[in-house]
Amino acid sequence: MVTIAEIARLAGVSKATVSNVLNGKIEQVGEETRQRILRIMEEVGYFPHQAARALKSKRTRTIALLFPHMPLRLVSSSFFFPGFLTGVAEACEDFNYQLLVTTSWKDCDTDFHYESLLRSRSIDGLIVSDVFYDDPRFALLKRADIPFISIGKPEGETGKDICWVDHNQEEIAEKAVEYLITLHHRDIVFIGLSQKRVYTLQRLRGYRRALERTSLPYRENLVLCEEMWGEEAEKRIALFLQSLPRFTALFTIGQNLTLNAVKVVEKLGLRIPQEVSILGNMETDLEKFLGFRLSGVGVKPQVLGYETAKRLIDLIEGKAIEREKIIEAELVIGESCRLISDNECYL
Repeated sequence: MVTIAEIARLAGVSKATVSNVLNGKIEQVGEETRQRILRIMEEVGYFPHQAARALKSKRTRTIALLFPHMPLRLVSSSFFFPGFLTGVAEACEDFNYQLLVTTSWKDCDTDFHYESLLRSRSIDGLIVSDVFYDDPRFALLKRADIPFISIGKPEGETGKDICWVDHNQEEIAEKAVEYLITLHHRDIVFIGLSQKRVYTLQRLRGYRRALERTSLPYRENLVLCEEMWGEEAEKRIALFLQSLPRFTALFTIGQNLTLNAVKVVEKLGLRIPQEVSILGNMETDLEKFLGFRLSGVGVKPQVLGYETAKRLIDLIEGKAIEREKIIEAELVIGESCRLISDNECYL
């Protein structure tokens, strides 16, 4: 079996130099020496020809998908992730790329995951998820001069000139809330995660626009936007709803939050839709969890994943792409919202 030491002897260099070539540390090895080492590797069959071509082209044919969450939160509470990951994996298979998926033990661990990964030169590009306003990861990736795509439309100074793929967040939120208003709802609760997340910000703008278009006031006391998960989310939603003098409808912007809200409403002894209408987020088929057809915003995680990975691969290969790509979400009418009478509107 050929070893690194044998390759080094044949090339007349040290084992460290061969290791640098294998690990992509091209700035530490002269181009003539690098080509000689690669040629010897191919001649003696040290590694597959595809790997040799990748080194020659200075590409690994690997993209990374980093979810800045603790793994337990990601796996146990996300309906979005499986569909999105399926789409990314399909694109990688179609275009002959490998996919590296990693998570973090704390949210948005920029130093450990991003800087270490970039220094290793083990990937050709990155998919950035869970985007925040003025996200610090964008500045880091720009300085590293590596292709990357954002899942979500970036906002703030660091988000300028970033390539992104997302659903039509503001427009679909506006359409959803307008639907509730046509059913005569006036006291509509908004439930989302932190307003530092661009996803929450954009859905909240759509909510406000729908109210403004129908001359209804925007009321802060009807808005709950906090980082909350699982049982803790149920507790916070319950306390919030119990503090309100009145509400007739809920607009929730994530499938996990939708399920949390449904549980809370039922525990409070309120019937859906007879006493409270719920318009949620639909990332998978929820009827098997709820026992009824939810009305809500139908998103397309698998399509989003495929288009995100495809555009990243196009960027890596130097193809011209449009900076923005919108995947149309749709308003799905189910059984969780009802028309209320004028008397109910203004009680």
